[in-house]
Amino acid sequence: MTDTPARDARYYSGFYPMHLGLLSVATNVMPIAWWTPVSKEPFRFLLAIDRTNHSLDLIREHREAVLHFLPFDRRAAVIRAGYVSGRRTRKTERLGFHARSSETLRDTVVIEGADAAFELTMASEIEHPLGDHVPFVFDVTYVHRVRRPASGHPLLFLGHRDFATLGDRDRFRP
Repeated sequence: MTDTPARDARYYSGFYPMHLGLLSVATNVMPIAWWTPVSKEPFRFLLAIDRTNHSLDLIREHREAVLHFLPFDRRAAVIRAGYVSGRRTRKTERLGFHARSSETLRDTVVIEGADAAFELTMASEIEHPLGDHVPFVFDVTYVHRVRRPASGHPLLFLGHRDFATLGDRDRFRP
């Protein structure tokens, strides 16, 4: 293995794969890989949104979102959601997503067909972020779970434009 000082090489080296989600805010959707749980009690996620993304403005306006995990066979629509601007079109309809009302949120839709979906309300926006993404902490207000993660085919982001799902699987038995 060779080390390289190139910026892109550092970024794309070592922390992928990441479980790719689909974030809905109001009726807009976007793919998101920069998320992580940060608290079990209360149940919270941290999401990082690019400063140029239309969903950033929507999150600040609505203060809610839904984090969905769709199966690998829905990858084309999830990925295309990152290439179509929600400023100019209603992406849910254009990309063939079926949306319904959420259980606990005022304005944000739930996308049908997800393995799991988490309804979220904003707890805080990280003040003065130092990078190209703005981090937010969200409280989970409702969980829609269709299947256990181990039984599905999650959409994994490998960096740049590469995607995969799980192949061989093993359950640890001590």
